[in-house]
Amino acid sequence: MQRVLDLDLDFFIHGVASMVRFDGPRLDADEYPPWETADVMAFLEERCHLLSTLPGRAVEHHGEVFAGWRQGLLAGDLVAPFHVTHIDAHADLGMGENGYWHLLTEQLHLPPAERWYPRVSRDGLERAMTDGSYLAFAVGCRWISDLTICPGGGDIHPYIMEGWEPGSGTIRMPRLTDTELRTLMEAWAKPTFPEDRLEPPVPLTLTSRDDFFAPEPFDFVFLARSPAFTPAEADPIYDAIRERFINEAAFSPPAQ
Repeated sequence: MQRVLDLDLDFFIHGVASMVRFDGPRLDADEYPPWETADVMAFLEERCHLLSTLPGRAVEHHGEVFAGWRQGLLAGDLVAPFHVTHIDAHADLGMGENGYWHLLTEQLHLPPAERWYPRVSRDGLERAMTDGSYLAFAVGCRWISDLTICPGGGDIHPYIMEGWEPGSGTIRMPRLTDTELRTLMEAWAKPTFPEDRLEPPVPLTLTSRDDFFAPEPFDFVFLARSPAFTPAEADPIYDAIRERFINEAAFSPPAQ
């Protein structure tokens, strides 16, 4: 099984920005200072086993990784399901957004092969996929076998988890109608879904920065700058990771 390392530059920032617009200005480096580049490289080499370049892609916004994975699957570079380790200050599973509605009541009703082109939004206000929910949509496409998130935090959307329990350790999405979802939300209860309404389970591992060590090397590396969540002073880190560890020419070219 292939292993994908999915990096966000905001992981390498001291402090975590939240409640900011995806298209907002860059952060103030005095408030959110970046790591030293040497510390970033040590983390990637020692904790992630990155010792040379691997196929992958560097993007501006993290949601663009979804299209990159799709292109890799279409080209045969990626084979689903694959493992993903998500190194990011945010879980990108849709917490605080409306994308889960589109995912649970529309996308999951399609055959898996027809889920690959969801509606996309940049602001998180629409019922669509965003930079903050693309990982949930990738699970909904059945691309991901199991998922590790570092650091594991409280931004795991309960409606995609087994039994709507954030601490269940398993992503298990239900296929619902608009009316069913609205009724369940208003009831404020943990639901039980029949097996034939549930997507396959995807194990979810949450780990802290200090405890994270990849058990095996990776086959692909993806990196997002996430400009609204990082200061411009962190861009040299982005450039260094891209140059040292990502061979974009070895991965599928972006779709035209």
